[in-house]
Amino acid sequence: MMMSAIYPLHALVVIFLLCMKTLSFGSETSSMNNKTMRCIEMERKALLVFKQGVVSGTQRQDLLLSWKNEDEDCCKWKGVGCDDQNGHVTHLDLSSPYTPPYTFGSDVSISHSLLDLPFLNYLDLSGTFFGGLKIPEFIGSLTRLVHLDLSRTYIRGPIPYQIGNLTNLQYLNVSQSSIYGPLPKFIGSLNNLRHLDLSHSLFSGVIPQELEKLFKLQHLDLGYNFLTSSRNFEWLFNLHDLVYLDISYVNIDHPGIWVSFIQRIPSISVMQLNYCNLSSPFPTSSNFSTSISALYLQGNHINSSIFNWLSHLHGSLEVLDLSYNMLAGRIPHSFGHMAAITHLNLGHNLLNGPIPVSFSLLTDLTYLDLSANHLNGVLPKSLHNLSSLKVADFSSNNLTGNLEDLLLGPLALLEELFVSENQLTGSLPDITQVSSLRKFQASSNELNGYLPTAFEHYSALVFLDLSNNHLRGSLPDFTGFSSLELLYLDGNEFSGSLPDFSGCSSLQELRLRGNQLTEWETKSIGQLSHLIELDLSMNSIRSTISEAHLSNLTSLGYMSTSHNSLTFELSSEWLPPFQLGELSLASCKLGPKFPNWLRNQEYIDHLDISNSQISDTIPMWFWNISSSLSLLNLSSNQITGKFPWKDGHIREIDLSSNFFDGPLPPIPTKCSKINLSRNRFSGTLLSLSVVKDISLRFLDFSHNQLFGTLPDNWIYFQGLVFLNLGYNNFSGTIPKSIGHLASLETLILRNNMLYGELPASLRNCSSLGFVDFGLNKLSGKVPSWIGENLMHLYALILKSNRFYGSIPFVICRLSNLHFLDLSINRISGTIPPCFSNFTAMAQKGIEDTDHLYSSSNLFTDSVIPSEHPSAPAEAQSPSNSYYYDDVYARWKGQELEYGRNFAYLKMIDLSSNELTGNIPIGITRLVELKGLNLSGNGLHGAVPLEIGQLKALESLDLSANKFTGEIPLSMSGLNFLAFLNLSNNNFLGRIPSGTQLQGFSISAYQGNRGLCGKPLTDICPGDEPADQVQPSVEEYEDDGEDSEYERWLYVSIVLGFSTTFWGFIGTLVLNRRWRHAYYLFLDNLKERLYVWVAMHIPRFSPVG
Repeated sequence: MMMSAIYPLHALVVIFLLCMKTLSFGSETSSMNNKTMRCIEMERKALLVFKQGVVSGTQRQDLLLSWKNEDEDCCKWKGVGCDDQNGHVTHLDLSSPYTPPYTFGSDVSISHSLLDLPFLNYLDLSGTFFGGLKIPEFIGSLTRLVHLDLSRTYIRGPIPYQIGNLTNLQYLNVSQSSIYGPLPKFIGSLNNLRHLDLSHSLFSGVIPQELEKLFKLQHLDLGYNFLTSSRNFEWLFNLHDLVYLDISYVNIDHPGIWVSFIQRIPSISVMQLNYCNLSSPFPTSSNFSTSISALYLQGNHINSSIFNWLSHLHGSLEVLDLSYNMLAGRIPHSFGHMAAITHLNLGHNLLNGPIPVSFSLLTDLTYLDLSANHLNGVLPKSLHNLSSLKVADFSSNNLTGNLEDLLLGPLALLEELFVSENQLTGSLPDITQVSSLRKFQASSNELNGYLPTAFEHYSALVFLDLSNNHLRGSLPDFTGFSSLELLYLDGNEFSGSLPDFSGCSSLQELRLRGNQLTEWETKSIGQLSHLIELDLSMNSIRSTISEAHLSNLTSLGYMSTSHNSLTFELSSEWLPPFQLGELSLASCKLGPKFPNWLRNQEYIDHLDISNSQISDTIPMWFWNISSSLSLLNLSSNQITGKFPWKDGHIREIDLSSNFFDGPLPPIPTKCSKINLSRNRFSGTLLSLSVVKDISLRFLDFSHNQLFGTLPDNWIYFQGLVFLNLGYNNFSGTIPKSIGHLASLETLILRNNMLYGELPASLRNCSSLGFVDFGLNKLSGKVPSWIGENLMHLYALILKSNRFYGSIPFVICRLSNLHFLDLSINRISGTIPPCFSNFTAMAQKGIEDTDHLYSSSNLFTDSVIPSEHPSAPAEAQSPSNSYYYDDVYARWKGQELEYGRNFAYLKMIDLSSNELTGNIPIGITRLVELKGLNLSGNGLHGAVPLEIGQLKALESLDLSANKFTGEIPLSMSGLNFLAFLNLSNNNFLGRIPSGTQLQGFSISAYQGNRGLCGKPLTDICPGDEPADQVQPSVEEYEDDGEDSEYERWLYVSIVLGFSTTFWGFIGTLVLNRRWRHAYYLFLDNLKERLYVWVAMHIPRFSPVG
């Protein structure tokens, strides 16, 4: 028993000792393994050196913070991978999914210390900032590299030839960089490559044939460079394992060659040939592989013949992009057979007709883009069958119907819906029923009604655009839109107060421009800390704005409340919580003092505080913020003093309609628009005469007190589109160099003291459309080159000068002319009969007087950045600006100024000249003419009977001529005629009765001894009253004794009257200046009498 008890105990001891030995051995083994897995000290130090060159520019601070000097095991650092057996660093991954911002002045480098990592086979630095660096040549010594990724690093320069030593490389990506030069031939020696991505760079030249040696290549992306290919892409057909191909922007000018890519590379699955100049036709053969699953052909010249060819791919195609091509006609129903399709983009083509019902068969479709076509009809209810649809874009078509038919269907997965710029009608459906919807755009339609009340509690929406519709009523409170980032409700008819936005904690852009909102009582907008853009302009808001309205807008970069009735009562000591890029407070009340709270806006780019009731001088601190300005508008205030601006980045400046004085300040060389009109600037144009390189497109110095001669250096202003120096005191001749302004569209030198002839060099200004030289002392004949060279001219004003001679017939070539004023000159001869060629005066339609021009000077390659402060650099493009014509015209007897209303004015004024002859019948064919003034000439003969064809005529002045005959009966049909003057002619007969011609004042007919009938008091023959009694013979005899006395009385009266009358008439005939002054006095007297009569005796007012 005892022995039997000992054996189990002994066994237990043995087992215990064996276990301890095993544990001890395991511990030693583990200890040994841990020791071998620790990184090599030399390599740890190499990584720390490498870190020093990266840390200042990287976006991966969180990753590099783990690289600590005191931590001896670098294998535990983020982004570092080691060999489990020997501890050598094999992987270095600092990649980021985001492209870093470009940081100027960063001290970055790729250290040679990487050479101390001899076992490194994986290097990924994508998304790490290395701006300005070239690819280090020593990377070619890392011969174990299998994976190299330097994409999105801002690295530049050519690829060094040493990269050709990396023969083990399987993955190479240097895309989205600034690498340039030809594509290196040595890449063909990297015969182990599976993945090659050189896209979105600056490579140029011919794609080398050596790429055909990359037999193992599966992914090739050369897109978006400046490359071409030779030998019809024969090199490509050797890449038999190729699955992904992108050669976008490579010119493929051989028709149909790209189809052979599919036929001869059977493994290809994804092919991107965007913007490759592809065209039709397509082969009818179906002898090719059906492995293609994604086909991107955006931006080519492909027509609808591709639809038949696509039928061969119905079974395999999952992605098809044919946007920005030349597809026309109806979308074929055969698309319904593409059972595998998930992504279909036919946007930006010429397709028409309805959306095919067969689309309802595409049950796997997740993305559908039919935007920017000419599709019509209603949105088919069959689209409800697209149960997988997530994104649908039907914008910019002619679709009709209402949205309820689409949105109230079972589209449970729909996330984004775009239907803007169509003709959709009806009320807005309750989109909250589509619980998955995140983006909804229905702008520029005909939607009406009110916003659904359910909007108050819809938290899923991120983007909502209902702008430019007819929605009305009060805006509901947006208390439940916690995810909403962009809200565009501008261009509707919403009224009432601004709603509560307290629930929009994520809101970044709020646009309510162009509604009928009246109150800003809520302070909730001021609590939107993520708000970047706020636009409340063009409403009727009457409120007082305090600091509380803007208290927490810490992210605000764009703010516009212009054209409201807002009063800003902000403390002069208030410091705004935001730094604005653009601020527009036009027509708000900021004054009378200059707004002091602007002083800390250091980065403001656009500032518009025009018409804001400021009557102050510009404070000194303003010059601290002006250095960053590119647009400044202080117009229509009462600002006084000087304006010595700095030559900074300013591009557009408008100081018009103020009280600035003193000499003109120096012209900023980068400025494209300067408007200093309607001020008190004085002195000469010395600031212009010293300029030799300038970007000006728009220059307006009119209505000032400038004097001296015009500079003769206009050759340096060749980008000018608009030039107005009118209403000053300039003298001398017009310089010849003004003919260098080849881009000039508007030239106004009105009301100066310029003399001499028009320089013939002006014929080179062939873009001119509006010319006003009126009220000067210019002389000579009206140049014939005006009609020969200025073919775009639509307004010609030479009024009140000293031009003589006849009107050149060649002026009739100006078919666009709709305003001609040659009045108050010495022009003689007859009116050219070819005036009927002025077709703009014969055609319906209002002329466009709002002119768009690019702020970029084509002669200096100056570029204006995008106006939106948040626009990315790559989206920057030349901005556009507007100006409108401004003209003075004698209209309906008065001198009036026309701005935008000038578009309405179609007029001929040849008054106060020495013209003779008849009115040519051609003038009566200008059926859209609004005003005709031929007064003060020597025209004679009868007025053409066809004058009644001028149905649009509103003002007609034929006074002070020698017209004879009767007033044409057809004039009684001029129903819009509001001003008529036929005085001082030789008209005779009855004034046509029963029309509005009787409604004009007597002065309109006076001086025509042969006229009779109303409104004149002279009774026409045959119109005497029937009850008038003739005197008897006895009554004549009774009067005989007094007849001798009366006879001498009458003779005396006649002699006295004749002497006075002919003395007066003789003075009128011999003294031309006195004659014109007298006629002007009569016109003014007539108008005053007419106004008095019209106000006190309404029945004398003219009809219409």
